[in-house]
Amino acid sequence: MRAYRLENPVQNYSWGSLEGLKDCLGIPNPEGRPVAELWIGAHPKAPSLAILDKGKQRLDELIQAESEACLGKAAAGRFGPALPFLLKALSAGGPLSIQAHPSKRKAEKGFERENLAGIPLDAPERNYRDPNHKPEMVVALTRFEGLFGFRPIPEIIENIKILAPDNHAQYVSRLEKNPGRVELSVLFYSIISSDEANKYAILGRVLDRLPGILARTDLEHSRLEAFRWMDRLRHIYPGDVGILAPALLNYKVLEPGQSLCVGAGNLHADLSGEALELMASSDNVIRGGLTPKHVDVPELVSVLSFDSGSPEPFVAKPGPDGEADFPILVPDFRLSVLSPAGRVLERKAQGPELLLCAEGRATLRNQGGSLELDRGQAAFVRADAGTWSLEGEAKVYRAFLPQGEAEA
Repeated sequence: MRAYRLENPVQNYSWGSLEGLKDCLGIPNPEGRPVAELWIGAHPKAPSLAILDKGKQRLDELIQAESEACLGKAAAGRFGPALPFLLKALSAGGPLSIQAHPSKRKAEKGFERENLAGIPLDAPERNYRDPNHKPEMVVALTRFEGLFGFRPIPEIIENIKILAPDNHAQYVSRLEKNPGRVELSVLFYSIISSDEANKYAILGRVLDRLPGILARTDLEHSRLEAFRWMDRLRHIYPGDVGILAPALLNYKVLEPGQSLCVGAGNLHADLSGEALELMASSDNVIRGGLTPKHVDVPELVSVLSFDSGSPEPFVAKPGPDGEADFPILVPDFRLSVLSPAGRVLERKAQGPELLLCAEGRATLRNQGGSLELDRGQAAFVRADAGTWSLEGEAKVYRAFLPQGEAEA
């Protein structure tokens, strides 16, 4: 077989939950620690292990040793001897940091700059741990709440007027006159970079008003929920100016199967629930608040696009053959959902693929061999696998390269 079952590492970050991925995907938690993420892929920080006839091997090392066979000639030429995408299952038991990911150019420059400065790759103050960008898409497995990008500017102005009715002009008068990226960046920087005295003054006035705001009956549900999250965040991260983020960023609820894209320079923060994340294979995260980890406000501001608007969730479009495709967002990856439901689905590998069984049990067959994939189990399909098939009562997420980027 040229397809391998994978053993996938778990990340025990403090914001994870005890039961989320266990309930959702059957991922065991014998240590009873918060389970935040399951990494499925070949990122050198935490690569999956491929189960071979001769034993187990790190997937990144397997791909480096047989890059054209594993990735295909076109993908190996474009992306080098590395899997260009990473699939994660995430469980947010608590809110994640306010963060953004850099563009490819910013990542390359930042990685080189920090290398020249002699900052170790595992140093807490490191922003750029690799030279790659990190566009990503999130697909909800359960009800999933998050903050995604700057709100439409009129909403930001209205929220600030609600939170600071007596002195809102000092924050938004310029933005009202010139509603665009430049003045939005000025507003954001003035808030997030406030000195300690000004920060506590802003938060004090806002938080004093929150109980009255939450008691209002004239506010739309989504806006009220955003203010409720501000009230929750004040108790989790007291004194952190990131508490104000829900007033500036789009509060979105994704129901299972719904998805959103997070592009380079898009400010965001996951709040609660379980989801899949598919991304370019990178661990570059630049944080601005709501975290005990390293925060670098100037660097964060330098990577932000300051685009504003309200993204609408999308779902996979069902096809006639048991596969539903999500829209193509970037050349680094695609995602689909396979639902055999009593049929045998045949595919021809044209590049590297990751399969994750999210429900039921599936049987993967290739070149006379077979793998059983239970809920929560994953497999890697090599580019040289040729034709492979999937059957069983199951839902299987398939991460792969867009046509034109892959070649066996």
